Amino acid sequence: MRENRFLEFKENIHSNTFLKTISAFANYEGGKIIFGISDDGTVTGITHPEDACLDLENKINGSIKPVPEYSLEIQKDLTIILAVHEGKYKPYLYKGKAYKRSDTATIEVERLEYNRLILEGQNMSFEELKSSKQDLMFSVLEKDFIRIMGIHSLNKDILKTLELYSDQQGFNNAAALMADENQFP
Repeated sequence: MRENRFLEFKENIHSNTFLKTISAFANYEGGKIIFGISDDGTVTGITHPEDACLDLENKINGSIKPVPEYSLEIQKDLTIILAVHEGKYKPYLYKGKAYKRSDTATIEVERLEYNRLILEGQNMSFEELKSSKQDLMFSVLEKDFIRIMGIHSLNKDILKTLELYSDQQGFNNAAALMADENQFP
């Protein structure tokens, strides 16, 4: 067994670097950190694993915001498995920063990725955000709908059904992408 994107080894609980990895696991696909194993895979165990679990809980609950869903399990060889589940309320931050895994390394996410995590945490995508341009025209889309679907004209009700328009926010970015002219490359 070796470290990978979903698995990290820590020889002890003294260093707080594992908190970045918890942020990464909670922000993405989850993963496990096994305490009491050196980087080369040698099992060293943890002395007083019950106390160590309490320390881990306190560090996680006091350092990661929001607190992710996780579990701790003491093994017979005195290692501790910390399983972190992918969270719903992204981004999960450690010291105000969000992290991700890059193979066996944990790195800070860039601004664009951070914004994507915020949208995901709000259960939204870029396409659902309100378009900055609201005077959109859909003549190409309308011609295709008339030809293929047999409608008379493309109206607001059809745009609502397609989830391109809502009365609350107007056109969204998906609508802007479908419009005759848009600012997207």
